[in-house]
Amino acid sequence: SWIALLGVAIYLILILHGYDRADPGWSQSGNGIGSPVHNTGGRMGAWLADLLLWLFGISAWWWVLFFLFAVTWGYRRLDVAGMFDRRPLFVSVAGFVTLLAASSGLEALRLYTLKAALPQAPGGMLGALVSENLSIALGFTGATLALLVLIAIGFSLFTGLSWVRFVEKLGGVIEGSYFFIKHRWQDWQDRRAGAILAIKREELVEVGRKRFEEHPP
Repeated sequence: SWIALLGVAIYLILILHGYDRADPGWSQSGNGIGSPVHNTGGRMGAWLADLLLWLFGISAWWWVLFFLFAVTWGYRRLDVAGMFDRRPLFVSVAGFVTLLAASSGLEALRLYTLKAALPQAPGGMLGALVSENLSIALGFTGATLALLVLIAIGFSLFTGLSWVRFVEKLGGVIEGSYFFIKHRWQDWQDRRAGAILAIKREELVEVGRKRFEEHPP
């Protein structure tokens, strides 16, 4: 759910920032049927951005903060548990289907120049169907964002992986590695300083010995 909410927040940023009064939307028809859409979020993004700005003005940007707050609220309610959860069979199957369709769509949308021996273009027929419809509705960038979100959700449903717990584990590994390297560096500096001091002590002892030999008591 928090991945979907984060995707919605990013999509709202895209469509509100890319708003163009020439695009067809809620309050105007644009430059006519078939005219190009300038909004990054496609026709749906242009229509939704026009509606939000028509209703709320610049205050429509508060909706972005609302969805980001919903993400943080869900994160605070997360219970400490393992990185993987058990899933019912139908949930795993639904996640696999979502993952397969979104991956094919992203392959057709972004990896169409991939040099591979395939009977169809990258992504196959399913990828072409998904990418074509999504790019028309959400635009090239919006469709890419939607497919990435669907891949993350589908993989989580299929495997039971919690992305939040995965990030927490990854952060723990990075933090532990940082302190391990830091302590190793400090130990090496201490040993180096000790070796330098030992050399200086030996030099002082040698100077004292020569002075004793040249000027005995």
